[in-house]
This record gives sequence, structure tokens and C-alpha cells, in this order.
Amino acid sequence: MAEVKDEFEGGVEVQSNWWKAINVGDKIKGTLMDKTLVESQDEVFSDQFVYKIKVDDGQIWNVGISTKKSGTIDRLNKCKMGEIIGIKFESEGESAVKGGHKAKNLKVFSFGMDKTYELGEEVTAPAEKF
Repeated sequence: MAEVKDEFEGGVEVQSNWWKAINVGDKIKGTLMDKTLVESQDEVFSDQFVYKIKVDDGQIWNVGISTKKSGTIDRLNKCKMGEIIGIKFESEGESAVKGGHKAKNLKVFSFGMDKTYELGEEVTAPAEKF
């Protein structure tokens, strides 16, 4: 009987581009490309805004911020599409729920508009042909 070859053999798994603040000091900086409200499919979790941030190497990272983090959302809402922003896990605070996880205090930074975004260079790359 002929041996069946695994058509995925030798492939490399593509990793997720979700940025998550795990340790105090974690940070991400790049151009704000998009913002979307994603409603939770589970009542245990709150809705979140997903901010797409393009970093220096060209990768676009998804950054989910819970709608319960109203202060962080308010600061991010002051940022414009095409603006270079940074989000830093500054410190931990007390949990809003007794016995819950510590709160992650995030700071938002602005570094002005991305000149390539302003010039429209973000949309001039040729489309790939399939």
C-alpha cells in the first residue's frame, strides 16, 4: 500500500498578530490603521475595541482593549488614523472585582502623524495577483 504524504509537512505555522500586555513594561508602538468594536460572544467577557497598529517592520498587530477600560478608550479615541501611537503597560492596580485579576494600567502616547500615511503611500502598493 502506498504511503500517504502529509501535504502540510514542512510548512511553518503562521503566528497570531494579537498583542497582549503580559508584564509591566510591555509596549507597542506604530501607526494606527483601524479601530473596530467587537462584541463579545460570551457574557463572561466584555466587548472590546480592536486597534490595528502597523509597526516598523510592516506587520499589523491587533490590540484588544476592553470597553470596561473607559480611560484607555477615551485616550485612544483622541488619536487619529495614521497617527503614530504607543501603548505601554505601566503598572498593575487593584482588581475591580474582589479576588479578581489585578487591573492593567495602560498609558497611551502620541508621536504625531505618520508622514507615509499622510502621503497615501499606505494604499499605493500593487495588489498581489493570484
